[in-house]
Amino acid sequence: MTLSPELLAQVEAAFDYRGHVTLTLTDGSSVEGFVFNRDVKGGYLDLFVKNSEERRRVELSKLAKIALTGEDCAAGKSYEDYLKSKK
Repeated sequence: MTLSPELLAQVEAAFDYRGHVTLTLTDGSSVEGFVFNRDVKGGYLDLFVKNSEERRRVELSKLAKIALTGEDCAAGKSYEDYLKSKK
């Protein structure tokens, strides 16, 4: 399976993002959650569905687009700030 460069960039951005994303699927449905794994060669990504304990695997071939829709919970924070708060 070959992803368009645009969709591949969206998959990588969603994986690196520290907030919720919205996946729009090719059938017109959508799902919101946190992407915790992706395997481009394997053709899937995994996410924790928002407001649920469900983990869902989505085939990349069924993705139309991905939007970064939730707040990035770590924006503006650094690892150094985290370490200081633990002292």
